[in-house]
Amino acid sequence: MHRTRSVPLAALVLGAVLGWAAGCGPVEGDFGVAPEPLSNRVCYNDSDCTGNACCGEGTNPTHVQDGPNCSNVRCSGTCPVNGIECGRCLVICRDSRCEAACSG
Repeated sequence: MHRTRSVPLAALVLGAVLGWAAGCGPVEGDFGVAPEPLSNRVCYNDSDCTGNACCGEGTNPTHVQDGPNCSNVRCSGTCPVNGIECGRCLVICRDSRCEAACSG
C-alpha cells in the first residue's frame, strides 16, 4: 500500500504563507536622491550604461557612447563619497534609459 506524506506538504505551505506575509511590509529607509542621467540614448542592458567619469568617480549615469574612454586610465583606488560606482549607486538600464539605482 502506498502512503502519502502530508507533513512535508503542510510545512511547505506554512513556510510559503509565512514568507509571503513577512515580505509584504513597506520598505523603510532613505535611499537618497538618484543622480540625473546625462544621456537620452536608448540602452538595452546594463552594460550599455556607465558613469560619467573613470575609476568610479562619476557622479551621473550616462550611455557608454557618451561616457569617457577609460581604457588607458590608471586609477588610484580611492572613490569620492558620492561617487555612483563606488558603492552608493549602481548604473543600470531601466526602461531603455541609463539610470542610477542608489542605496543611500
